Amino acid sequence: MRLHRLCGVVLSGLLLVGCASVPEPEERPEDLLELAGLSLPDVELPAPEGTLSRDEAIHQALWRNPSMQQGFADLQLTAADVVEASQFTNPGLSMSVLLPEGGGRSEVGIGLSWGLSGLLMRGSRLEIADAHLQARRLQLAEAMLALASDTERAWFASVAARQHAEVQALEHRAADLALRMAERFHAAGNLNDKRLAELRITAANAELDLEEAQQQERDARLRLAFLMGQPGSGSEWQVPDALPRPLPDEMTSDHLTAEALSERLDLQALDQGLAGLTEGVALVRRYRWLGDIEPGIAFERERDGTRLYGPSLRVSLPVFHQNQAAQRRAAAQLAGGEASREALQQSITADVHAGQERLQHHRRRFQLLDETVLPTQAERLERIQERVNFMFDDVFDLLAAKQEELADWRRAVNVLDAYWQARVELAYLVGTDLPGGSPDAATPFDVSGLEHPPGAHGMQHDNGHEDHGDHDHHHGHDHDEHEHEHEHDHHDHDEHDEHGHGGHH
Repeated sequence: MRLHRLCGVVLSGLLLVGCASVPEPEERPEDLLELAGLSLPDVELPAPEGTLSRDEAIHQALWRNPSMQQGFADLQLTAADVVEASQFTNPGLSMSVLLPEGGGRSEVGIGLSWGLSGLLMRGSRLEIADAHLQARRLQLAEAMLALASDTERAWFASVAARQHAEVQALEHRAADLALRMAERFHAAGNLNDKRLAELRITAANAELDLEEAQQQERDARLRLAFLMGQPGSGSEWQVPDALPRPLPDEMTSDHLTAEALSERLDLQALDQGLAGLTEGVALVRRYRWLGDIEPGIAFERERDGTRLYGPSLRVSLPVFHQNQAAQRRAAAQLAGGEASREALQQSITADVHAGQERLQHHRRRFQLLDETVLPTQAERLERIQERVNFMFDDVFDLLAAKQEELADWRRAVNVLDAYWQARVELAYLVGTDLPGGSPDAATPFDVSGLEHPPGAHGMQHDNGHEDHGDHDHHHGHDHDEHEHEHEHDHHDHDEHDEHGHGGHH
């Protein structure tokens, strides 16, 4: 009976100690969003409808993208490692029955043992597992930031593609109008075949460019819908029709680099991993002489019925090795981790400086287009309009100049898109919001004034420049009136056919 009581006390003590010490790490999406500096509405997000804002696109991606659920599943696996590290080794029960050769009563042996080395190293192993869990949490938070950054870039790309297609449509209309007028001139005998063919090629190329721009717009929408976890959708929502203008420049590379080295979650994750590796090196060095230690209780019953019981101890002797392999392995892992951190730190510094240079490059390009090229194109178009009114130039010169102006507007849209792509990428490289404010507060780069009713010269843009508009339609009507008034003169001035001036004499 004393043996039974002793065994019961030992087993109960081991079970109580093991069960009472198991932590229950709980990982909630809200905690990781806060760690990443992101937030989501408390209620379930409905499918997007109407005009899709930048924040709404990011919220949809964080809520619906399957990669987030996969990341949480991986995090739970790491949390399970923490639970495993906190648990004690289960005790072992051994039994033996020895039968005498000549017959007679058998000899029965029972042993109960429990590994003690796991108990001694439990605290260090728990610290290592917890460090790995914290590193995995930071990695998942960084993955959230990456998804938010990809979605934001896709949103800007979709807006840019829509605006690009809008300007390309105006350019195509100008080329098409020039072709239709040229066909009428050609039918009247006042335009030669070569000039008509040139205008037909120009109109066809403009139509090809429009088809390409519209396909790019569709591709950009599909990319954005995929990141939002709704592949193939897009008919229920649309992005804004204008990109925001650049934000004020309040950043230096050194300041941004310091911010990045302080805020980057992947760098913090490496630091947590290094903490675990450092503890691992200390652990194997501390217990390098320690093998398996298994204290326990042994019981035997002799053939004559005598019962023997008492404590037992099994110790692994460090005769042939003292765990040198584990020491070298832990030291190598620590050295590799320190090298990885240094490499990441250098990469962050280089990437932030390069990202800042790209951002300033695109800012300067857009500033040159916005403040010099586009206003000059508008002034040039106005002067050509005056010459057409006095019949010094023909309407085809005006339409060609209009197409050149629209091409520069398309170029400005593309440069502005490159600016926002570079800014979002730089914010991700830094690991936090950039100074200068929110894109939502910036003035839109509006192109709607490129086409306005006849006579609306000198309209003011939102960007502060004069908008001389799309002159295609009213110039076309003016020319039609001239054509009808002077149709009887067309055949008398064939010497002007090659340049298309016949309709103005």
